[in-house]
Amino acid sequence: MPRLGLTPLALLCLLAFAGRAAHAATPGPAPGDKDLRRAEAVLAKLLRLEEAAAARDSAAFDRAVKKTYPGLFVAVAELRDDELRTDFATATSFYEAAYRARGDGSAPDCSRELRQSYFRLCRESDDRAALLRAKATLHTRRAEAALRYARGDRDASTLDRLAEIRAERSTDLALAEEALRALKELAGEAGSFASSAADAAYSSAEVGERVASRAASAKRPSENFSASLEEVDRLLASLPRTRVRQLLGNARDAFRDGLFWQLKTLPARALAVSADSFADPDPLRQLNLDADDASRAALQNLRASQKFIAKAEAVIEESKRGVGFRE
Repeated sequence: MPRLGLTPLALLCLLAFAGRAAHAATPGPAPGDKDLRRAEAVLAKLLRLEEAAAARDSAAFDRAVKKTYPGLFVAVAELRDDELRTDFATATSFYEAAYRARGDGSAPDCSRELRQSYFRLCRESDDRAALLRAKATLHTRRAEAALRYARGDRDASTLDRLAEIRAERSTDLALAEEALRALKELAGEAGSFASSAADAAYSSAEVGERVASRAASAKRPSENFSASLEEVDRLLASLPRTRVRQLLGNARDAFRDGLFWQLKTLPARALAVSADSFADPDPLRQLNLDADDASRAALQNLRASQKFIAKAEAVIEESKRGVGFRE
């Protein structure tokens, strides 16, 4: 199964970052005053979380999170302007993740970071929770700059931050396209796998040896699906919390569920019965299901994954037509 090639992607991300000053914005309607007031309320809550995190008082941070969530997610969802909502939603998600990661003293794996900005923060963080808080702070500052810009602020620091954000949006698109391509490849592999499994279901005894060989060859690539899904996870972890990330994540989840049920059919489809079958019974029987039930569940999930992939592709194509800050 083809592995994902991230080296060209890393180069593309670097070029996007280096060229941020020249990145053009597409004019669009300015956010309304009501939306700006909502954004200011969200920013105030994020700054309180940042203050509690900076104090290195875990109890104070825990209290701030419990006081702020889940209402903060609702407040962010009510924002209507996409540019404002992107970094607000991402910062909100990272602070909540930092709260859940408290007590995890393990060092972060910086090799998983595809963004230059995230990689730099990772190198400066002692543990995973600290990295998540640092990412949240980064997106809070970007959200603050976007809000200042929407309010008419055009000072040098705001414009520099906006140039950085524009470059990051180009990187967002590159990462999303790579994740989409990877999911399409996985869907194609899953179709071949399902076809081989179907052969095993409806074969006759005369071609049993041939079918068993094809079923075994179908199972071997399936064992590599997890490695490719791990690469998709890395890409999704690098994306801001936007609609396209949600759609790609839904496609990933549906594909994973479909693969799970497809693999469950293999013991039931096998033509040979293991001598250890009584000690290691068919897992479907333990669930009071048969191979047909599992096959239907697999097919439904794989079809759902295809639908999410198609929706994500449509959103990505729309983004290519130009989404940016208003001059």
